[in-house]
Amino acid sequence: MRLSKWIGSLLVSAVLCASPVGAQPLDDQVRIAARALADEGFALYDQGKYADALVKFERADALVNAPTVKLLAARTLEKLGRLVEAAEKYRSITILQLDDKAPDAFRDAQETAGKELAALTPRIPTIELTVTGAGAEAATVMLDGKIFPRALIGVKTPLNPGVHRVEADTPASSAALDLKVDEKEAARAVLELKPKTGAELGGGVVTPPGGDTPKKAPGSTQRILGYVSLGVGGAFGVLGIATGIGFLTATSDMKAFCRDQAAAGDPCRDLRKDVPEYPQKYVDYRNSIDTQSTLANVGFVVGGVGIAAGVVLLLTAPKAPKPTPPAQASVEPWIGIGSAGLRGTF
Repeated sequence: MRLSKWIGSLLVSAVLCASPVGAQPLDDQVRIAARALADEGFALYDQGKYADALVKFERADALVNAPTVKLLAARTLEKLGRLVEAAEKYRSITILQLDDKAPDAFRDAQETAGKELAALTPRIPTIELTVTGAGAEAATVMLDGKIFPRALIGVKTPLNPGVHRVEADTPASSAALDLKVDEKEAARAVLELKPKTGAELGGGVVTPPGGDTPKKAPGSTQRILGYVSLGVGGAFGVLGIATGIGFLTATSDMKAFCRDQAAAGDPCRDLRKDVPEYPQKYVDYRNSIDTQSTLANVGFVVGGVGIAAGVVLLLTAPKAPKPTPPAQASVEPWIGIGSAGLRGTF
């Protein structure tokens, strides 16, 4: 059915002519807002933008709770193929209690909703879900990703036309299928439970022969810590060596500088870097020497501790037991009093 502009305008205008059902009279602000939403919804409906139109109509309905706006929303749901929701919206209009002061537009909308509900109801398809197989009575049934009530299993249940996904699941078995349901169709889906595969049961983890999960080798964590300690100790040892070389180089450079200063009549003597009159270059040398000395000491100390700890951890880590060699077959002769033969192990 097509919502003509003339009918749509009448329904929208009806928002302004009376108070909403069961509520206090509308103030001007709410009335104008509801009219604007309904006008926008009608324009979108006329353009075929039904999803957007529905949003506008539902917001207007929340403001005014008027049969006229509900009728617009019901027709939009029908256009969207959501026949079950459309039928419920039509039905909600037919059961509204209108008082004696209700405008004729409300009564006309209610009467129209009853007629359109009667025309829509035969078009709504149904589905009858059945689950078979071991554990069927305890299976969780899903329709389009939502839990399907057990009370409706085996019962014809209304649903919207279109493609639907039905599933059944138990800890040990499952079933699923997709089916397309057309308008007026009475569809039936039988979900036959099948045993799950090993991957489905165990989440893809295969248990090794013997039934036990593989265990870590004894002492593996300690050995890892030992290697880490060796790595850290080695890194700090390299730092100590590098900064030690830097310390020696800076010391040599400072001594050469002092010799040059002495030749120029300005000997370094026992210079201290905190004396203001000392040359800046000398101060830079002293700062570099102090820094390199500190880093070298830290590197050697931490490196030595790390290497020592790593060696101790590796040497004291429990070792994996050696596998027992398979028994080998052996045969040897034997001789007894009045008897002889062969004996062996296999």
